[in-house]
Amino acid sequence: MFRIRILPTVTFLFLVGALLSCTTPFKQGMKSYENIEFHKAIGHFEDALKKGGDKAKINQFIAESYRRSNRIREAEPYYKAALDANSSDDEVRFYYAMALKANGKYEEAKQRFELYSTSGGNTDLIRRAKSELQNFDKIKEILSKKTYFEVENCQALNTEVAEYGPVVYNNQLVFTSARKDETYLGTGAKKEGIYVYEFNNLDQCQGSARMFDANLNLSNANEGTPAFAHDGSFVIFARSGTGEKGDANDVHLYISRRAEDGWSEPEILPYPINISQSLYEAGNQELQGSKGDYWSAQPAISPDGKRLYFVSDRPGGSGKLDVWRADISSGGRISNIRNVGSSLNTLGNELFPYVSEAGVLYFASDGHPGIGGLDIFEAVRIGGKTTIKNLGVPMNSYGDDFGLVFRDDTTGYFTSNREGGKGNDDIYVFHDVTPDKKIVRYNLVINVLGFDKSKPDQGEYPLSSAKVGFYKGDELHKGQKLHDFETSTQGKTPVFPLTDIRADYTIYAEAGEEYLKKEVDYTLVGSFIPQEILDQMEEHEIDTTYEVDVVLEKIIVSETLDYDSTYVTELEINFDFNKYDIRPDAAVELDKFVVFLKDNPQIIIELSSHTDAVGTDPNNEVLSQNRAESTRAYLVDKGIEPNRIVAKGYGERYLKIKTEDAEERNRRTEFRIIGIARKRR
Repeated sequence: MFRIRILPTVTFLFLVGALLSCTTPFKQGMKSYENIEFHKAIGHFEDALKKGGDKAKINQFIAESYRRSNRIREAEPYYKAALDANSSDDEVRFYYAMALKANGKYEEAKQRFELYSTSGGNTDLIRRAKSELQNFDKIKEILSKKTYFEVENCQALNTEVAEYGPVVYNNQLVFTSARKDETYLGTGAKKEGIYVYEFNNLDQCQGSARMFDANLNLSNANEGTPAFAHDGSFVIFARSGTGEKGDANDVHLYISRRAEDGWSEPEILPYPINISQSLYEAGNQELQGSKGDYWSAQPAISPDGKRLYFVSDRPGGSGKLDVWRADISSGGRISNIRNVGSSLNTLGNELFPYVSEAGVLYFASDGHPGIGGLDIFEAVRIGGKTTIKNLGVPMNSYGDDFGLVFRDDTTGYFTSNREGGKGNDDIYVFHDVTPDKKIVRYNLVINVLGFDKSKPDQGEYPLSSAKVGFYKGDELHKGQKLHDFETSTQGKTPVFPLTDIRADYTIYAEAGEEYLKKEVDYTLVGSFIPQEILDQMEEHEIDTTYEVDVVLEKIIVSETLDYDSTYVTELEINFDFNKYDIRPDAAVELDKFVVFLKDNPQIIIELSSHTDAVGTDPNNEVLSQNRAESTRAYLVDKGIEPNRIVAKGYGERYLKIKTEDAEERNRRTEFRIIGIARKRR
């Protein structure tokens, strides 16, 4: 379900009027077809064929039922039968060509695309036909290209039903599979859920599978394609199919947070990550003139935890399903959604994005030059230009290949419905056996800079004699201290090696009483030298040095609530409508703020809390004060001295977004320095 959407009905509508003269099996087939119950529809249509019905109409509906339930390879003989019976439908000709290509019949497919490109009646499909013709010129090159991958079916994991979308989490393999008890009417298979495979023999891909978590798996829904936060604090996944019909476009992204006793009840992510009919009916201006429901699924989070990638058919894309990306905070707040661009997205479908620790974006596509249905590609950005490369054979086949993830530098998993599997989609393990790999040594130098917000024209300046600690572990869980430095007159530390290039690190810097101390996370993940550049280097052993800037703000006391004055950080937490309790996403941010306050015991802060413009002024004054007090109570409970925190509610006086609607960004608490508690000695 989640690997590609059940395609909406966009063609053959002229045939509905023919229902009045159809035999009973055909009527039943049409009813199931319109309800997006394609498995049932195929059975009824086959009965109609046996009774001598209209071969052109019935075969094309069987073919469409297969195609729209993601089984276009099985649709080929029915498209041919419809055309042999003189079907007059224009789009049958195009999709017959697509089915031929999916089955590796390139010459026949090429002839059909050429014919449609000159005589087709659908402008969009004519463009796709022309694009497919251009892609055919590269198939021979892809098939003959030398690659160094070895692939093997994970026999012990796979079954006769679908297993796909592997994700490595806590040294286990989390995947999607059609193993639930209820049947999904769109395909006739069991509904899909999220499962976990615990290895007892990693090299042999042997182990046992179980349902991942009951809260993430409803009996009457499809769930799948999970993406875990960098620190495992939350998971984003897709859910659909809770209605009585096939629910073609009822696919949205949900978030669940990890707690001591398991995973929390999932919550649907708000607009604009999900665009639903209810938002459309509410009159959202950005959705006017649109169809209301859009498909959002297949999330992936970048290794540094700062980007969310997902797949959607929302407006603004290049083709059918496109890859989109957004910014995501450590607490799961999503913003700044945008399309990744036409260099990656095509007129066809782009699916299953995944960013490796080397910073390479992998995805599946049926629009880029490929040898089957979906092929796996990598997108590498070098010198400001994105290069798309087909991974070749054996990673790709005549079937659908998608959902690649890495377990380590040379090993990973992907999904394929190629010949020789155990049934439907199977999970495969791959090994990269590229000979004579380059040896790369990564080094780091830290620049400590100062910044005075009262003198912005001065810019950032080096801080000499600043003390720097370099730890293994993230900001909240610092482990072993690896280095102690004092910066030079240029504000620099000595150059030092990163011995564990996949570890999380924390940089701690201070420069006396005038400046706020700072702790920042650092990781090399996502910044490794791309293989394409390494291949161009003559040296077998390569040394490269990265620089990271740590900017310390000069302490400025803000006497009034002035947004041009100095706030402690850009930290801001939000609240639910008419509530003042601390949400889980806010708690994540506050825990980081606790570290900041403990590192800077000399400062006194104000918690400035606000409301939206809904409700009366007196009620909003009380609500905002309650929000400030609940934030203060959280910090005190974490060990911050009460006399360092002033809680102040401002009601709706300082709207961040000028609107009378219930805007979440107005329901917030912000943080600013209002005094110095004491000088350290």
